[in-house]
Amino acid sequence: MTASRRLYLCLILAMVPLIASAIYPDAYQIGLTVDAVILIALVLDFRLTAAANLITIERIVEDRLSIGRDNQVQIKISHAGQGTGLLKCQVKDDTPQEIARDKERFEFLLQPGTTAILEYKLFPAKRGAYTFGPVNLRYLSFLGLFWREIKAVKGTQVKVFSDLKALRELSIKLAHSSELGELHQRKRGQGTDFASLREYAVGDDAKAIDWNATARRDRPVLRTYEAEQEQRLLILVDAGRMMVSDLEGLTRFDRALNAALCLALTGLTHNDQVGIGIFADKPLLYLPPKRGKSYMNRILESTFAIQPRMVEPDYAGTLSYFAQAQKGRSLMVVLSDLTDPTGSQGLLSGMANLAPRHLPFCVTLKDRQVGQISQSTIREQDKSSDAMEAIYKRAIATDLIAQRELALSVLTKRGCLVLDCSPQELSDKLVDKYIEVKNRGKL
Repeated sequence: MTASRRLYLCLILAMVPLIASAIYPDAYQIGLTVDAVILIALVLDFRLTAAANLITIERIVEDRLSIGRDNQVQIKISHAGQGTGLLKCQVKDDTPQEIARDKERFEFLLQPGTTAILEYKLFPAKRGAYTFGPVNLRYLSFLGLFWREIKAVKGTQVKVFSDLKALRELSIKLAHSSELGELHQRKRGQGTDFASLREYAVGDDAKAIDWNATARRDRPVLRTYEAEQEQRLLILVDAGRMMVSDLEGLTRFDRALNAALCLALTGLTHNDQVGIGIFADKPLLYLPPKRGKSYMNRILESTFAIQPRMVEPDYAGTLSYFAQAQKGRSLMVVLSDLTDPTGSQGLLSGMANLAPRHLPFCVTLKDRQVGQISQSTIREQDKSSDAMEAIYKRAIATDLIAQRELALSVLTKRGCLVLDCSPQELSDKLVDKYIEVKNRGKL
């Protein structure tokens, strides 16, 4: 229990006659009477206030949280007492210090025989395991002379994974596509068994055109076939120094890992063999390609605690290691970042060495802020010093973009598939590109 402001005020007022008794001796008796009244009030207040065992507290939080997303937490507080009046309550949940939250404290009135449900959101910015402290509840006594305190629900443990909410949304989307017949469980390629007809798209093999169907529909139509084997997909995520920096609230590594997991789920849903690797100056994780949606849980558990490192990646060595571990031809998707052809020579060489045995696919994260700076305009009313600084920043941003595009063009010329987009679009575009590779039988 802790004293309230009302009790402190009463005690201060009780001291006045005692102090005055130094001049007026009769005031001493008045002071004693006031003290006795306060003591009786405290005893009465204690008996009238709801006992702590009448209050129950429950914290409801998922044991798996999503990084970079709002994760809801509920606190249920029930009052089993009767006829003791409304309780003025204050609640503070002891959340992990590393996780941001939208509300620190709650104040509310709790009526006997009712349950209050409090909600707040957690916004974790780093993966890993975390532990909650107790839920701290205090409520004002019947006469308002003291606060009674309760600590409950100690030691709740949670794990912060990559963006699980995005995976759930994608899973629903893929299931819906399957119901509509848009999701094919077998690879469409240059096999021998006829699968279906579809419209011709730029880049398709003209030899696959079905001329009878084309004449009927008055537009080019292709025959697609089912290949004898499923695709093998290996997703590699760079955890080196280039991936440590922040990109719109999360590290580049976390942005890449979120997209990698979405791609893995899509591949497993398509019944392809999917594996994942994480590397820096050496391989940090390797899960060989397997099929089956149950494999997704192992991928999640294996990746949730890995963090990027401030080391220079060994692209040539690690990419060669992963490539040699594959028994057959694979689509090897490498999520990394690059600067210019010279600074990214290791990545460019490592990707080029994957071909022709494998189909290399380089995925990079575009920084929207750099693009905005390169397109910024200089206002005439700016001071000369500010204008010069803005011109300098724009020139650097423009050069960075040009060098980046040059490096990507080098990869394209060396036979690599390339995808460079902002973090908000990365997962969707990567999944779309993968499905395009499947439908066109590029592997």
